[in-house]
Amino acid sequence: MGALFLLVRLLVVAWAVISALWLYLLAQRYKGTRACPYAGRWILDNLPRRVIQPVRSTVDSFHVAEGQTVLELGPGSGYFSVEVARRVGQEGRLVCVDIQPKMIEALRRRLLREGVANVMPMVGNALALPLADRSVDRAFLVTVLGEVPDRPRTLAELRRVLKLGGILSVTETLPDPDYQFPDVVRDLCLASGFRLVEHRRHLLGFTMNFAADEGAPAP
Repeated sequence: MGALFLLVRLLVVAWAVISALWLYLLAQRYKGTRACPYAGRWILDNLPRRVIQPVRSTVDSFHVAEGQTVLELGPGSGYFSVEVARRVGQEGRLVCVDIQPKMIEALRRRLLREGVANVMPMVGNALALPLADRSVDRAFLVTVLGEVPDRPRTLAELRRVLKLGGILSVTETLPDPDYQFPDVVRDLCLASGFRLVEHRRHLLGFTMNFAADEGAPAP
């Protein structure tokens, strides 16, 4: 048991170091963008990540349910998308919005392989979401908030598309170079008209859930 624990720790450290170095090199190559480039998509789905950020237990934190319309902002190649789509069921829908067309194409290929048909992948900008007002029940973003150039505007957009009483889930995980600390996420969301309803701590990060209450003024 001790040897297994040590192996897991070494695996996490190695993944963190390699990911941080690779992200730095990518940032030097792709200046002007903070989103993980398509060339670095392997960082988003690999064995170490599945150990420290398991898909199912992380998705549990989002509290999605059958029949809901859910927005995933910044899905990348779809690490969480298939699981969320299966949980909302055939009567529900997952809308995935990513600014990079190549990531959306990678997501489409993954959905095709997995036989998932209730997902709508869309190329779009977090600062102007291509969705109608009050059109989604849940929205979640994982290690994405720190990548957007205008966080208050992004949160205002998320507030706009969420139904009254809808839930926004924000997950942050190390070693993401744009990691947002819990106090920062909480203060940003409260200032944008959300109410904190849950704070879950994970191995190397956290998930915060916020409600878009009727009584909270939209920014």
